[in-house]
Order: sequence, then C-alpha cells, then structure tokens
Amino acid sequence: MTRQLPLEKRRIVSEQIRLDSHTDIPILRSELGKAAAAVNRAPSASGEGNRTRRIKLFAAVPGYAASDQATLAAALARPSLALDVSPTAVSGFLRSLIGIAIPTASGSRHNRILAVDSRNVIVATDRTPTGQPVPISEVIAAMELIKEQSVVEVSVDALGYRSAFIGAVLLQLPGARVVGAAPARVVIGDLLLGDRNFPNELPTADVGPFQGPLDCPATVRQRREQQQLRAALLRGRTEAECTLCGETYPARFLWASHIKKRAAATDQEARDIPRVAMLACVFGCDALFEDGYVSVENGKIVGTTSVAGNTAIGSRIGQLRGRSVDRYADAAVYFDWHRSHVFMS
Repeated sequence: MTRQLPLEKRRIVSEQIRLDSHTDIPILRSELGKAAAAVNRAPSASGEGNRTRRIKLFAAVPGYAASDQATLAAALARPSLALDVSPTAVSGFLRSLIGIAIPTASGSRHNRILAVDSRNVIVATDRTPTGQPVPISEVIAAMELIKEQSVVEVSVDALGYRSAFIGAVLLQLPGARVVGAAPARVVIGDLLLGDRNFPNELPTADVGPFQGPLDCPATVRQRREQQQLRAALLRGRTEAECTLCGETYPARFLWASHIKKRAAATDQEARDIPRVAMLACVFGCDALFEDGYVSVENGKIVGTTSVAGNTAIGSRIGQLRGRSVDRYADAAVYFDWHRSHVFMS
C-alpha cells in the first residue's frame, strides 16, 4: 500500500512552491494531481491513473510558526478589508476586534479595543485600562498607505502619535506580517524585504527548500461552553426561529451567536447560558449583528443609516428594522452592551 512506502517515495513536490497573486491555481492543482497519480504506480500500467488521490500539504506562511495555527486560522477566516478603506468597512473591521488582545509589532505590549463610535475607536492599554480615543481617520490613513505601498513603517513619523496601536491593527489584516525592528515595518502581500529601500526597490530572492521539521505539536484553545450554549438555545429542537428575522430554519443554519462579544465578556458573563447568546441565521442576520449593522434597542431592531437603502445590505437592514425581539427582556444588559459598543449608529 502507498501509505507503507517511505516518505521520500511518496513525496510529489521536490522543492518548495511559492504561492503569490500570480499563481495559476487550476494548473498547480492539475500538476499535483498528475504527480500523485504516479506514486506507487506500475510502469506497465495504462491510462492516467487516479489524479484525485488524497494528498497532504505542508504550508509555510511568512510571519507564522507551526504553533500559530489557531491565529492564522482566525486571520484567514476574517473577511479581507485590506483593499476596502471606506469608513464603513474600517469601522466594521475595528468592531470585529473588540475585546481581543491585539499585540503590537514589537510583541511587547497589547492593546484592547473597548468600543467604536462614529469618529473614534476607544483603546485600552496597561497604562490606560479605561481606554482613550484614537480617531478612526488615522486608522483609515494608515490603511490607505499600506494599500498604496504594501508596506508601512511603524513609527510616529509615518503613523502618528498612536503608531503602536495602529501598527497592531494593520497586523490583524489577512496576510500582514512584521519585518525588522527599530522601527518595525508591517508588510501585506507577497513582498520580500531585505533592505530599507522600500517600496520602490525591493530585492528578489530565491526560495529554497524548507528547512527544519515540518510538524510540531500545537495546543489550540477551544471554547468549552460552545456546545452547551448551542444545546441550551436549541433545547433539543431540530429547527428553530432566528432571533432577529423570526424565520424558522433547520438547526444547521442557525449559529449560537454571542450577543456580547465573547472576547469582551467576563468569565461570569460567558457562563450566563443562554442569556448571553441567541440563535441567528447564517442568511445575513448573524453577520449583520456581528459587524454592527443592526442591533436591538428597547426590544426592537435598529439598523445603521451608514449604508444606502438601495444596496443589498441596506435592503436587508430595512427588512429587519423595527422588528420586535422577544428575548430582549431576558438579555437586555447584553443587547445594550452591543448597542453601545458595536452598533454603527
């Protein structure tokens, strides 16, 4: 059997393949399938062989170690806003980071976003645990800069007085990584940086075979209450109503969504099952609530006015606006937190 062959006889890629925006994925997939079909195949065999055999891929992502797989998975799962620097998109991106410990480029400190309003993002540090305002316009300016140049120096000269926080936010963008030190630079995309002549004179480099062990053990934190939370909300039902739109869906189309963001909840609040969460459908309601497009005020759904009503999102918000939420009385404290900290009023 193929699995019993030595690793070298099962290897279908002789050297590391660099992936970038110019990689033709369909051609690469075809080449990998062709190589896999040839493994342990008799020389006299006819035909092309099985090009859909299961293969195992090892990926090296710049800026990430094998132990960072949970962080990388979270970054890849987050919608990319690197090229969308509109105030609405940037505000939504900042809201998605509420309550999360965001490391600075140096890794020596952490910032935590407490709230986002129409003009400022409220940022807490060890020195200012109650938070201080940082203009969203400064974050937008930094994103415009990295969009244009693909690299930004994390310094007061380049990013302003709150450069450490803004650099930390840029590092949360998918594909972003830190290069160098004193000052560090945030790079996004597939640039290779070797000197200070950036971004116009970037050196090229040949990527050789990956050195070192390909596997290492990693520990991933899991939210142990998630299964209990979902069970408490469904109460054994195979279908249930979405809290926001009121439509009934099979259970697989309903998320156990935290009303107060899990990262911002205290240990006691996280254990307040099921008041701290609600069932929200995957057909828009969960995402709209999570990103602050809709919220609940005094038992009724309110929608942001920052999105034009003739857009797809604006139309969906219009359908939800004004609906009564039966669960408001039980979870008012959590809905009020969402209204104050996440909602794009």
